[in-house]
Amino acid sequence: MQGHVTILGFTPNIEAMIASGGRISTMDGTADEIFETSIAAGREKNEKLIGKVLSSGHTSVLEHGFVNLAFENVSVLAEQFLIEFRLASFTVKSRRYVDFSRAGYVSPDWTDDVQKTIFDETVRGLFAIYDELEAAGVPKEDARFVLPYCFCSNFFCSMNARELLHVMNELRYGRGSEIPELWALGESLFLQCEEKLPFLAVRKKDAYAKKTLPLPDGVPVLPEAQVTLLDGTREPEKLICRAAYLANGMQAPGLTRDEQARILRTLLQNNRKRELEQASFTLLYSGMSLAALTHLTRHRMQALCAPDLLQNADYSRFVLPESVRKAGMEARYREAFSVAEAAARKLSSMGVGKDALSYLLVSGLQVPVVSTMNAGELYTFFRLRTCERAQWEIRELATEALKVLRAAHPGLFSLYGPTCFMTGACPEGRMCCGKTAQVREKFSGTL
Repeated sequence: MQGHVTILGFTPNIEAMIASGGRISTMDGTADEIFETSIAAGREKNEKLIGKVLSSGHTSVLEHGFVNLAFENVSVLAEQFLIEFRLASFTVKSRRYVDFSRAGYVSPDWTDDVQKTIFDETVRGLFAIYDELEAAGVPKEDARFVLPYCFCSNFFCSMNARELLHVMNELRYGRGSEIPELWALGESLFLQCEEKLPFLAVRKKDAYAKKTLPLPDGVPVLPEAQVTLLDGTREPEKLICRAAYLANGMQAPGLTRDEQARILRTLLQNNRKRELEQASFTLLYSGMSLAALTHLTRHRMQALCAPDLLQNADYSRFVLPESVRKAGMEARYREAFSVAEAAARKLSSMGVGKDALSYLLVSGLQVPVVSTMNAGELYTFFRLRTCERAQWEIRELATEALKVLRAAHPGLFSLYGPTCFMTGACPEGRMCCGKTAQVREKFSGTL
């Protein structure tokens, strides 16, 4: 099965809207009047102006236009590549609640029938194990760990035109060009833009050519700790309170811990948390599944680094859900990873490249991840991911991360936790875990 991407729609009068952005800095008149001028100018003149502005390097005007995309039956490998673009919005079919036994999968373009047979039989075998796990009572959110990275994903995506230009070039000429499926998605978007949004069909082959880092040979060393604080603001409480005073036109005096705590607690209750954003922290997750990596990547306001999946595949490191043990399916579950590894090794020995082998990565494989978030984004991360409704693996990792940060900076992070702990109320309605009192007591003490 081969998927595709479709431009579903875009901002009405998008050329006029973007051209108005190009005119407003040098043209007399109100914003409304300039927009009416652009409407009257017509598409041809607007596109010519846009081209002139873009050639001058002023690409920010493209951000006034938005484009809606639908990705149909692309691989989850493609999904993971795309959701890393932080200036785009995604809504994806959930693997926690939807049965993917009939989702289908994307297959590389094989020229060798033997290689194709090995790949197809392996993937079908992994889907069969997924079915067996579900039949044994393993929840969908745990059975999904045995699904290969070639299984089909469907999602909507919206982004401004500037980000779309970046995405298209990254797919076609940048990191995505190494994988034929991603290359094809990028080319499809360019062709659709040439027809519908010609001012966006700007190919930047040389600018997006991938540069290889001059890294000396080394051996990866991972800490035993599940989560490690690598670096961060040294006195976050003091810095945040100083920013709060500055925002109110005052110089911060020396504050007691109780005074700091009152200020921090109030800042956490405000919708605008700019003071909290002054402090940042870098965490190393020694191993999270590819499925959990998807959850983490959804948090847009962070700097995230994960291994290049084309270069790193360790089938001996994978998550093992407790539900699989309880269902008596541990041996069959482990078999999924050994079968995928054996197929990958065999295909590699036959000369198959990493671009094709990446489709045999299994969702439960663990990789190390480095993430840097500011204290404002960590408020959102912990509020959502330490909640009992969060997927169990990302909840465990988030809880451990909070524990590590509380040990380093108790004055600030003793105030962090799930929504019911931070606000006193559960936002889940009928989906509430029913353990609000216990959860609040847990996060009020030592995790």
